[in-house]
Amino acid sequence: MNNINEGFDILNELIRKVNDKLMPYGNEDKLLYLQNKNIRDRLQGKHPKCFLAIKGKGRDIPFLPICNRMGIQDPDIIKFSIKLANQMNGSEDIDQDDLTIVLAKLERLHNTYSKNPVKPPIEAARKGLTTRMFNKIKNHIHSQRQ
Repeated sequence: MNNINEGFDILNELIRKVNDKLMPYGNEDKLLYLQNKNIRDRLQGKHPKCFLAIKGKGRDIPFLPICNRMGIQDPDIIKFSIKLANQMNGSEDIDQDDLTIVLAKLERLHNTYSKNPVKPPIEAARKGLTTRMFNKIKNHIHSQRQ
């Protein structure tokens, strides 16, 4: 079961990387979907974990996005949410203890999703074999020159 979850994590990361390559838009364009209430509400209904809630005036407000419009957690969107949460720091309308917890979650998510995807063991072994083969060829050529 753990291998399946790791496989899905790797697959999600690769899908996000491919999406970034296919649609090379800037950070501002990534955030345009947040301005459209219909898209935002649909995303929140389909992927409720794409928004972090902040306690304010007695109720939780799902306010900080962590996913792009496809529902995949995106480090650029998370970075935007960190900036937004830092701007809300010191506001009387928001519970500061909860904001500190949400900022810690956002930092952890950003550290997790800003890394390159881990290569599966089969690809890593294949790369190791190729590197060893090239090193042997290089050493053979150097020994022939001397």
